[in-house]
Amino acid sequence: MIKHEKGTIEDSEMKEHFDDLRELTAGELSALCSNLAKGCEKQYLKEEMQLFNQISDYYKSKIELTDEESFEPVSELLHNDLTQDFAKANIVSSEKEDRGALRALVWGEKVSRMLKSVLGRYAKSGNELLENTKIYVCDICGFVYIGDIPPAICPVCKVPSFKITEVGRR
Repeated sequence: MIKHEKGTIEDSEMKEHFDDLRELTAGELSALCSNLAKGCEKQYLKEEMQLFNQISDYYKSKIELTDEESFEPVSELLHNDLTQDFAKANIVSSEKEDRGALRALVWGEKVSRMLKSVLGRYAKSGNELLENTKIYVCDICGFVYIGDIPPAICPVCKVPSFKITEVGRR
């Protein structure tokens, strides 16, 4: 039994909750550790940031990509986010009057729509879309930009370009 602010969770409820969990892939673990490293950086925890980056790099090295890799699972997740999950999260955030969460949800939804568009373009043109160009991601909101020079400010969250980082390629 676990106690928390809204009461207790019985073991049967806990088991039901954890039955839905699955083992994370190497890519998911790499992304998770990378995000934790960014959080540590923002808290000025340099040593912890470096350790999470090392773990992220380890899992990144374990990712097995093929030329036939499909973005279908990502497209499905984006579709679910855009058709269901953002609406649910907006309802909860509005009920809680959480302006920060609402702002992050607006950014997240914009970025998700843009990513869906980029994936659609990639599905049509393949690697030609990315040839002879660079990929950048906003550290704050996740905006993805494909081009030679990132925009002066992020079009989604309005941070300056030094917060838009070039993504390395394999």
